[in-house]
Amino acid sequence: MVSRVTNLSSSRLINSLILKSQDRIKEQQLKLTTQQKSQDYLGIGDDSSRLLTVESSVRRIDQFVKDNTFVDMRIETMLNSMDALGDIVRDVRSLVRDVLDDGNLPDGMDKDEIAQLNMDLVAGFLNVKMNGRFLFAGTKTDTKPVILSPTELASAPTFNADNTTTTEPSFYYKGDDNQVKARIDEGVTLEYGVKANDEGFEKLIRAIRLVKSTNLTDANVIAKFQHALDLLNQAEDKIAATELKTGIRFQQLDTTNKNLNDTKSILAGVVDEIERADTFEAVAVLNQVQSQLEASYTTAVRVSSLSLTKFLQR
Repeated sequence: MVSRVTNLSSSRLINSLILKSQDRIKEQQLKLTTQQKSQDYLGIGDDSSRLLTVESSVRRIDQFVKDNTFVDMRIETMLNSMDALGDIVRDVRSLVRDVLDDGNLPDGMDKDEIAQLNMDLVAGFLNVKMNGRFLFAGTKTDTKPVILSPTELASAPTFNADNTTTTEPSFYYKGDDNQVKARIDEGVTLEYGVKANDEGFEKLIRAIRLVKSTNLTDANVIAKFQHALDLLNQAEDKIAATELKTGIRFQQLDTTNKNLNDTKSILAGVVDEIERADTFEAVAVLNQVQSQLEASYTTAVRVSSLSLTKFLQR
């Protein structure tokens, strides 16, 4: 039997070099395929800590944006309700002016029916609910804020000596006085809630109660309806002011969301910078390792073919 010149340790060394070269080729090919330096944090060395921090910030931004989406929908719904309440003010005021102008209503118009219809609409817009939350109930979001039966609506507000009435939101309001808040960004809290006991809403409800409870044959009907008209005018101004303030908060939320998305874009660039592989470098390394692998294969073939006889004949 002819013995080989190469020994076991030489074969193992060559095989080890070949396996390492194959692993490096796979590594560079993976970089080119995924366009990433590494598939784990260990592969990016000192940048791993920075990447973890940036990724954590991105996740926080994503959570804020997700939560803010619900806040955005709530505010927009409240704005729609307030806009509709403004229309109701104008409808009821038209009825009141008819009485003040003519002392009566046109044929076919039922004062009580119109008052009840508008009160139902007011209650509906203030009892609006989204995702299981009553939006005008303060922090008692599981409680319907406006409860007013037809019998209660027909009862007159509390009068003063001059035929004006007393503010009494507790007559219908079942929510609380706490302000709804939302944390919309790091260190930024937005107070966005509007409660159904807001002064403008209360004046509107009181004016409708006054219209329904006052008989057109009442000796003080003109004074009472004039007071109802005053309440409606004040309600319109107050609701408009509340709507404007809520609109400003809506804009603040929109601006915050834009800033969050801008920040996320910047952080995404940082992540890309840390993770993205250098294509030219990967190709150069790949070519170099492939050459080394080919040389290793050639060496392995030559070494494995050497026998003692061939060695001595050289």
